[in-house]
Amino acid sequence: MNAEDVELCRVYGQMSREYMSERSWEECEPQLREGWLRLRRNPDLSWEDAAPLVQTFWQLTPASPA
Repeated sequence: MNAEDVELCRVYGQMSREYMSERSWEECEPQLREGWLRLRRNPDLSWEDAAPLVQTFWQLTPASPA
């Protein structure tokens, strides 16, 4: 994983959290997986490899108020 991949994980995790707000990671993960497969720039970076980092940024981002 290179710096560009990490940055994409950061942006994806933060923006997804802001968009999905109060929903849990477990509830959103299938939708996030589908989105990642369309969004990723590096076809060799699987969701299984990216998910822990995306989840970290998701958890660091405050949920938007409803």
